[in-house]
Amino acid sequence: MRRVNHKWLMAMVLAALLIIAARPSQPALAQGVAWQAEYFNNSFLLDEPSLKRVDGAIAFDWGTGSPAPGVINSDGFTVRWGADPYFPAGTYRFFALADDEVRVNVGYAFTPQIDTFGSPRIGQVVSADVTLTEGVHHVQVDYREAGGNAYVYVTWVNLAGNPNPSPNFPAPLSSGSPSGVGVNTGVWTAQYYSNPVLAGSPTLIQTETSPTRSWGAGSPVPSIPADNWSARWTSVQTLEAGDYQIIVRADDGVRVFVDGILVINEWHGATGQTYTANLKLTAGAHNFMVEYYEAGGDAFIEYTLLRLSPPVISPPIASAFGVVNTFRLNVRSAPNTGGEILTKISRGETYPVVGRNADSTWWQVNANGVVGWVFGRFFAVTGGDSVPVTVAASTPAPPAPTGLNVTAVDNVNIRSLPSTSGAILGKLPLGALAQVVGRNANSTWWQISYQGITGWVNASYARLQAGASINQIPVTG
Repeated sequence: MRRVNHKWLMAMVLAALLIIAARPSQPALAQGVAWQAEYFNNSFLLDEPSLKRVDGAIAFDWGTGSPAPGVINSDGFTVRWGADPYFPAGTYRFFALADDEVRVNVGYAFTPQIDTFGSPRIGQVVSADVTLTEGVHHVQVDYREAGGNAYVYVTWVNLAGNPNPSPNFPAPLSSGSPSGVGVNTGVWTAQYYSNPVLAGSPTLIQTETSPTRSWGAGSPVPSIPADNWSARWTSVQTLEAGDYQIIVRADDGVRVFVDGILVINEWHGATGQTYTANLKLTAGAHNFMVEYYEAGGDAFIEYTLLRLSPPVISPPIASAFGVVNTFRLNVRSAPNTGGEILTKISRGETYPVVGRNADSTWWQVNANGVVGWVFGRFFAVTGGDSVPVTVAASTPAPPAPTGLNVTAVDNVNIRSLPSTSGAILGKLPLGALAQVVGRNANSTWWQISYQGITGWVNASYARLQAGASINQIPVTG
């Protein structure tokens, strides 16, 4: 009789149990996948991406804005998402909706199952059926934005027991509404919390173009649970005077504040009910805040601000905004470090820019109703050229030339002061020649004139011409 090796048998049983335990028990929904996203500032998905992040769903409507203001262009960009979800065996219908072009490739197919690159089908839902074996399959989605409005949605449905599915994509904000004109004149700071009551510090802060989002049975990012979480969006919108209507639809609870006044209060479980509020707004800046919580099941919010009929369509209001790129940034009463600290803002938050000083080293911002100044080194501004100078500045006569030159022995910063704390006005490239117009008292900094910039360079990196007398150079700083 053959003897059974019990140790070998136990090892085989344990290995089989581990394989079964490692197998996903449920298929990953399109909205619950951790998509590895790469954003490119070109139209061809080339070179190193300008931004890498994890997206919880491919469900974005950026309007005429950018996926990441100050980092990604608003036009002429591309995105590649990749993920490896688990699928039970079956036939799946993949859906895509995009402005401008989208491509979906499942399982490294030689020919993508959906491909509108080169022949965009803007505003049309495109679909393809794909039969998959049980297991993990790679899904890659490429997207191209040429210009104008930008949105992209991708999802899939198992056809078993659901032969005529619908993707139920939300209508893009850019499509407007028959009862009014859609309004979205600014960007939003989004804060996501890993609890349903907006308590404590946010788990995630990022810039978004609208509160409208759909997460399905998932969550914004893997670090936030699929159920029992909350979010808050804030934005300052510059509007014309008139009658407006806010429309929100949510699963689950939602609240909307305008200029600190609660106008929609539906903080309860829901399955997609629609709520409205009519407003009469004056011309100028208004503070909007939208709060949302997810209890369980599907998660989505749709937000629309309408200018009611008869609409008055006027040219867009020039606007600029900035993103905080340091952990904590002081908002001061004046454009200098001696100004009183009015409030503090945090990394990743976005605020409208309403003014600047003469050399654009300080920006005047509206931080949720507090107007003050932030130092430009820690605040990345988009659209700064359109911002007016709001601090009067005298225009001194340009320094007199001395007839002497310096040569850069390295790439050296041109600063506003004879100190490394001075704002960087430009660069003097290696080997470049600049005219000397002044110096500090101990001749460790030269004041120069170079290509229209008058500023200071460190004497260690800019060599004075041979035979020059320092006494010819006036002390100017």
